[in-house]
Amino acid sequence: MTSPLIKVSDVARMMQERPVTLLRAVMDDPITNTPDARNAMVLPASVDFDLDGEGSDHATGYPHSMPDVETLSLYLGKQGITENTPVVVYDTRGMFSAPRVWWMLKAIGHQEIYILDGGQKAWEAAGLPTAEQQQYGKLTYHGYARTGWFVNAQTVSNVLKTDTQLVDARSRPRFNGEVSEPRQGVRSGHMPGALNLPFMELLNNGHLKEVDKLYDTFKQHSIDLTKPIICTCGSGVTACIVGIAAVMCGATQISVYDGSWSEWGADLQYPVVTTQY
Repeated sequence: MTSPLIKVSDVARMMQERPVTLLRAVMDDPITNTPDARNAMVLPASVDFDLDGEGSDHATGYPHSMPDVETLSLYLGKQGITENTPVVVYDTRGMFSAPRVWWMLKAIGHQEIYILDGGQKAWEAAGLPTAEQQQYGKLTYHGYARTGWFVNAQTVSNVLKTDTQLVDARSRPRFNGEVSEPRQGVRSGHMPGALNLPFMELLNNGHLKEVDKLYDTFKQHSIDLTKPIICTCGSGVTACIVGIAAVMCGATQISVYDGSWSEWGADLQYPVVTTQY
């Protein structure tokens, strides 16, 4: 697979050579209650993908669920994107929600999509211009469902006590059950047998670490990249950072649990454990 990441200099060159749409992944931070910079200047040729708005299916009762293919296709078309549009998705924070959007578009068959390494901060640090947001004409997006990119709670329940690894991207205190969850009605703790890899350990100043350091980080957390991995987090967003890092390291059996802890921790039928010292 082509690397999911693209550097600022390569994006700038690509924009001079052919049409490309930059997709700003917008999402408030539910842990710090920090709103995203929705009204700030954007990278040129940008449109928004709002994970707190139309970019998620809110009918599930969970904060950031994957919409069905038809709904997501309509949203992308409304943003002026077709399945053949070269897309670069980026964060205002560096690396936070853009991997989720990359994962979602891959799940409906988008071929040419990249994540801007370092996001808008890296773009501005390179001295490149920002602009007012543009509106593009409505187009038609033809998506199709690809299996394996997302899994549901039943799939996760079925793989407990198998060689499929559940990798939880939440902070260690949340994983251990030492603190309350930020969402009301959600229990503290983690899934039985899950491994904890806080997503921040994969980042360096808003960039993904170099591949050899990503390998080392997975190894330090006893994660075998040759075996199946299901990534999970609070609501299925930062889990995608773990997924992208695993892709960068050559792993091929990677899924994201869409409902993540927002679903699992709220449903009493699913087992929860806490780390005992």
